[in-house]
Amino acid sequence: MCRKMSKESYPVKEKSMGKRSLKQVFMDALKLFLDDMKNTKWAIIFLTAYFVFSKKIFHNICPLVALTGFPCPGCGLTRAGISVLRLDFSSAWRFHPFIFPILLYILLFVINRYFFFDKNRKFLRCYAIVILILMTGFYIWRMYRYFPGEPPMSYYRYNLLHDIFVVIRDLV
Repeated sequence: MCRKMSKESYPVKEKSMGKRSLKQVFMDALKLFLDDMKNTKWAIIFLTAYFVFSKKIFHNICPLVALTGFPCPGCGLTRAGISVLRLDFSSAWRFHPFIFPILLYILLFVINRYFFFDKNRKFLRCYAIVILILMTGFYIWRMYRYFPGEPPMSYYRYNLLHDIFVVIRDLV
C-alpha cells in the first residue's frame, strides 16, 4: 500500500503541481487510486477469498480467534467501523474507541497520497506506531478488565487449537 514510487509514476509533474485546477487535482487523484487498485488486485482478491473461506469454515474472519479462541487487539474494529458508517458514533466507541484515530490516519493517508503526492511519510509512520502502541496497551487493559465475560473480549471455544487438542486427547 505504501510502495515507493519513482518520479515518473506520479500522475503529475512536480513543477506543475501549483497550477492545477480542482478538476485536475481530482482526476490525478482518481488516476493514482485506480493505478493502486490495479497494482494490488491480487492482494485484494486473496483477502476477499480468505474472508469468505474463513467465515464458511471457521465461522469467524479473525485469524487469531479462529486459531486460538482469544480475541485480538483489533477485536471490535469491524463492528465499530460499521457503526461509524451508520453514524452511530457512541456504539462505535463502545465496540472499539481506536476506530476514530484509525479513521483519522486513513484520511491523512488518502490526502497525503492522492492529493499532495507527498513522498515524506515520516509523520504517518510515527502516527501509525503511536496508534499500535496505544492499541496494545488498551488491549492488555481490556483483557484484564473484561476477559472472558463481555463481548468482544470473549473466549471462543470452537477454535483450531482446541479442535487439535481434542483430536490428540481422543487418540491417546
